[in-house]
Amino acid sequence: MQILPEYSYNLAIIDKQRILANAKSPKIVLAGGSNLAFGIDSEAIQHRFNLPVVNMGLHAGLGLGRILDHISPFLNSGDILVIAPEYSHFSSYWNGYNTAYEIIFETRQYRLLWSFYYGWPDNFFSYISEKYKIYKSINFNKNKIDINPLSYSRNGFNEYGDYIKHLGMENQPFSSLNDLGPLNRTYLKHFFQFVDNFSTRGITVVLSYPCYEEQSFHNSAGLIQELDTVFSAKNNLLVISTPESYCYPVNYFYDTTYHLNREGRSVRTSQLIKDLQTSGLFSNAK
Repeated sequence: MQILPEYSYNLAIIDKQRILANAKSPKIVLAGGSNLAFGIDSEAIQHRFNLPVVNMGLHAGLGLGRILDHISPFLNSGDILVIAPEYSHFSSYWNGYNTAYEIIFETRQYRLLWSFYYGWPDNFFSYISEKYKIYKSINFNKNKIDINPLSYSRNGFNEYGDYIKHLGMENQPFSSLNDLGPLNRTYLKHFFQFVDNFSTRGITVVLSYPCYEEQSFHNSAGLIQELDTVFSAKNNLLVISTPESYCYPVNYFYDTTYHLNREGRSVRTSQLIKDLQTSGLFSNAK
């Protein structure tokens, strides 16, 4: 039985999977968390490179291993996979947390519960508690619909997988994130195993950095610099940017350290297009 309302934000993973399954190869696929969902104009990228673009970004809480595992069956030789992970994926969120349980059970993606490359998500009891609250809310308020314009919703995504409902809304207050902690080498090892697997299948794996609010960026400068060093040394991972290129002032962000507003989204998209143009992947790019 499905507990989440049909309009719930996380159920957009169903729609995104359908878009990805129907996209013709060669295609550009964007993989990461909500830094991509809220931070990219995929239509502009598709127009620039004349290739289908699918934005699979949804929620960092799914865990990077699951994000990559989820899209893997829909990638073909000749595709370009652009990964823009949240930095916390390599310090604490590789396995995801209660959001992953929500997505897995509500969309029946049971194979994503556990694999050799990632473990069980954290906070299972938090998921159960939240599920019970949602169940009670639905049963006692069956005719009540959340009309809060600031809430995230499934219908806030466009046909490319970009979240656009927030565009034009006023920025909301949020706090910068503290130091995300040290690099977890086990998570890094599993990430590189994904990269190797994709590469042997003829998929070009590209690493672009996430947009990140500048104070949060400086608070985790050690982790970010170490990641840049190890990513750049991986011979089958094409790093097309620097972390600093996507470190933005607070006024570019809508409501979290990763969610861009209209202005920030435009700047970030232009930067990504520029990085892709200079990567050497598109010899005919002007």
